[in-house]
Amino acid sequence: MFSLLDAGVQNPVTLVCAGAGWGKTMLVSTWARTRTAPVAWLSLDKHDNDPQRFWGYVLAALDAAGIVPPNHALAELRSVPTDERERGRLLSSGFGQLSNKTVLVLDDFHEIDDPRVLQEMNDLLRRPPTPLRLVLISRQLPALAVQRLRAEGQVAEIRADDLMFTDEEAAALAHGHGLELAAAEVGQLLERTEGWAAGLQLGAGFLADGNGGRSIADLAGDIRSIDDYLTNEVLANWPANERRFLLQTSICERLCAGLANAITARHDGQRTLEQLEHSNDFVVRLGAKPLWFRYHHLMRDALRHRLSLEDPAAVAELHRRAARWYAANNSVLEALDHSLAAQDWPYVGQLVATQGAPLILSPQQDAFLKILQRVPPDQSSSTPELIFCSVVLLFQAGNYEAIPARIARAREMLGQRGDTATRRPTELMLLTPEMLAERAVGNMRAVIAVSTQLLDLLAADASADGLVATQQRAVALNHRGLALLWTGRPEAAARDLRAAASAARTADLELTEMNATGHLALLQIFCGSADEAAQLATGVRTLAERRGWRYSLQTVAAHFAQALVELERHDLDAAQEALRQGTHAHHGNPEAAQRLVALGIEARLAVTRREPTRARLFLDEARRERSPRLHAPTLDRWMSLIEAEVDLASGGSEQPHRADITLAPDATLDFAHRVARARFAFAAHDLRRAEELLRYSPTTLTQTVATVEAGVLGAIVADARGHAMQAVDQLRDTVALAAREGIRRPFFTMADSRLDAIMQRLRLLGGETPFLDQIISEVRAGTGVSADMAIAQGLSEREIEVLRYLPTMLSAAEIAGLLGVSVNTVKAHLRAIYRKLGAARRSEAVAIARQRGIL
Repeated sequence: MFSLLDAGVQNPVTLVCAGAGWGKTMLVSTWARTRTAPVAWLSLDKHDNDPQRFWGYVLAALDAAGIVPPNHALAELRSVPTDERERGRLLSSGFGQLSNKTVLVLDDFHEIDDPRVLQEMNDLLRRPPTPLRLVLISRQLPALAVQRLRAEGQVAEIRADDLMFTDEEAAALAHGHGLELAAAEVGQLLERTEGWAAGLQLGAGFLADGNGGRSIADLAGDIRSIDDYLTNEVLANWPANERRFLLQTSICERLCAGLANAITARHDGQRTLEQLEHSNDFVVRLGAKPLWFRYHHLMRDALRHRLSLEDPAAVAELHRRAARWYAANNSVLEALDHSLAAQDWPYVGQLVATQGAPLILSPQQDAFLKILQRVPPDQSSSTPELIFCSVVLLFQAGNYEAIPARIARAREMLGQRGDTATRRPTELMLLTPEMLAERAVGNMRAVIAVSTQLLDLLAADASADGLVATQQRAVALNHRGLALLWTGRPEAAARDLRAAASAARTADLELTEMNATGHLALLQIFCGSADEAAQLATGVRTLAERRGWRYSLQTVAAHFAQALVELERHDLDAAQEALRQGTHAHHGNPEAAQRLVALGIEARLAVTRREPTRARLFLDEARRERSPRLHAPTLDRWMSLIEAEVDLASGGSEQPHRADITLAPDATLDFAHRVARARFAFAAHDLRRAEELLRYSPTTLTQTVATVEAGVLGAIVADARGHAMQAVDQLRDTVALAAREGIRRPFFTMADSRLDAIMQRLRLLGGETPFLDQIISEVRAGTGVSADMAIAQGLSEREIEVLRYLPTMLSAAEIAGLLGVSVNTVKAHLRAIYRKLGAARRSEAVAIARQRGIL
């Protein structure tokens, strides 16, 4: 800190400016004692507001420091001239003849307000005498014209920010009071006192006097010692109108001009706040522009204490004024906080009903719920609006069964009101928790009914065009969209979810927008494009990560959609991680539908990892946990598909009847279920039935996952029926679609030697792509199709190629044509293969190759 003063006195003027108790005088006096050159010191008070007296004391201070010898020009000032011109001439010439860099400290310069003294100081500083170095200690910026010197870099300033105690200094001060504080406690003490020296001194004394029974959390501005200091040293020095302004506005944590004017019923809030911030360090500007301000923590405590003592009856009214200003400026949480402080219970309910309900689905949800918990139980049934508050808390607690009765009671009370204008907002708001509760238990028919009712009421209300109405519309559209998704109306669901995302964006409801977009991603992966699902889910998850909302309930759908996308991409580790994140987020407020999605993903992961027994455990758990009120046909059909996959993985060829038990009748089969039925038919060697089931194209949203699965199975069926080129052509189109969408899972779930052979033929016929090569390599690694095994049997690379065609219906001539060699060459390779495998004919060679893991 001394280095700041050492550097400062290289300039003509050094201002040490901070409020009372910041240690200004202590700092400068300690620094002065360390200097070898003398320092002249003058402590000023209000009686020094006279030019003759002021300059006489200045000369006395210089004399006392031994700076002015008897014959010095300044000696003529010992009898200070009454003539201003003569006095000015002597000052200018006298200070100019001082020894090099003479330091003159004027302490408590804020006491000087005489215009004549200030003018003569300004005259002196207009052309500062080269040897003179002024150090001005003041509680506020002095009324001196130092702008030119400041612009020229000739003024050094040491302010409260420079005087704040450091961690080490605070710890040392506490130690001096017999306190041994941990580093975290020192940090808390500094945060509470904001590094204010007097506050630290008084606070440490308070803690020490408590003999260990007091904590830093108890340290406040209304403690007797701190309150007395601030009242006597700070508040007492302010004019009555400023003091009243401070007392009244102390009810707020931060202030702007409009809020201050609303509270004080004055019109000078901006000027007063700027003057207070300029004149002391207990009013702090928030930001570069003078828009928002706050009071020092301990000062605000002291002010509120003074207000409660001097004008307790006014406190509630001041809070009411603040509440209404915040409400008018769409700051609902602050408005509610002040309404609660005023114990204005009806207005609390009114605020929640007209402005606060969307906060349930916002990042401010936790703060909103804590505010609602402050409503006394005996008030929670006094108005329909306060009943709504209690319903919100019931929803958060998961007590869905108690909600209908509370809503019915609120509607009964509303029916007794004659004023439609005051009744309508609450009628609309009551639909939101009803919708949320039905969503939580999975009653999607009820969700559609309630959300449609809310949308109809909003559409019929000509006045419903403000922010709250837009927020309500976004929430209602989101709920209806997701309910339409789960009830099997994907086109209508997509329309509502897109509209919900757009409305939420307009209303600045990011979490609702993320939820709608996440359900759009689920819709796409269930019955649309895997690639688009990935883009939508990634967008939501990236935004959630940036905002710190990774585990928000509103991100669950996006996490689960991402898990399903990764499953189709056959990146099982990534799918497991996305599922973990979604499950973590879901625990905050579980929904019946999303619980089924989570268990379905777990089951699908298990069956994809070839663990059908484990997959059945998840399916059994889903049946046990299913909510009795759940109505979600889309989920039911999806779970039946997973069960079919498990049956196939467990040996579907032996259970063809399971297809009829698990899947819907033919007349209601969607495309994905037709593909599943076709897989059962193929497993039962009913190739004609499998082909019939696959002879179908989706007519709704593009079902890329099912289309790829159908394409892979169709190629296998065509090959099994002897249509080798048809199989290759079908697989070529399928691989192109799969590569575009990143879909890989069907190639693994239906992997066998026939599919491997078709992929090899496709590659040999010019269909080679990085995607196909990677699929072939990974499928072989996972299913035992191994060139290494073949080489171990003594087969050459060309013989391995021929061997892969043997399970097909292709003739030797056709194989020769595909490989681009003569038929005799193929026959020679066949003889070598039979000999090396010990087979007599083609079918026997295939069986041996499969037995040995070559095919």
